[in-house]
Amino acid sequence: MSIVKFTGAATLASAIALAACSSEPAADADGDGTITQDEVETVLANSDLTLSPGQWENTVEFVDIEFDDSQLPPEARGMIGPMLDAMRGQKNTTNTCITEEEAKEPAAEMFSGSDAADCEYSKFEFGGGSIDMAMTCKDPQSGSATITNTGSYDETSYSMEMKISMDASEMGPMQINAKAGGKRVGDCAE
Repeated sequence: MSIVKFTGAATLASAIALAACSSEPAADADGDGTITQDEVETVLANSDLTLSPGQWENTVEFVDIEFDDSQLPPEARGMIGPMLDAMRGQKNTTNTCITEEEAKEPAAEMFSGSDAADCEYSKFEFGGGSIDMAMTCKDPQSGSATITNTGSYDETSYSMEMKISMDASEMGPMQINAKAGGKRVGDCAE
């Protein structure tokens, strides 16, 4: 799994900060100490999630990337370091139209991550304008990532700090600190 997939999963998971209800059911429904994707989706499906419909602008910024290139072959060291340096401070902005229907009943996968990812949550709390979640995602080819998201939201904006600790088998450990934010910027274009 590439950095893009892990950060994509983090971004998608952090979108939960867009809206939530403070009376949500417990995420670990079966009490086994692990919060599965299915349990997260159940929490979201049974909550009063609401968004303000319209055009949303979402931004992810890579604040810092720590990486030890000593585990790389010498020929790769000169390429990976500059590539990661170029990512520091980079902002990626996307725009999404949230329709009236989507705002009333947002799809669970929009807020929690992909069913295709092998992820388990150790924490999944949202409500009252704040979010605090942690998950570990695994990929047999490229290692694992632990992702934490903390932040705040209201109906028209959100702000998140994301920490991603990757243990990529080919590249060794990597730490990524990122910020995500979004806001409603107007009506959707017709």
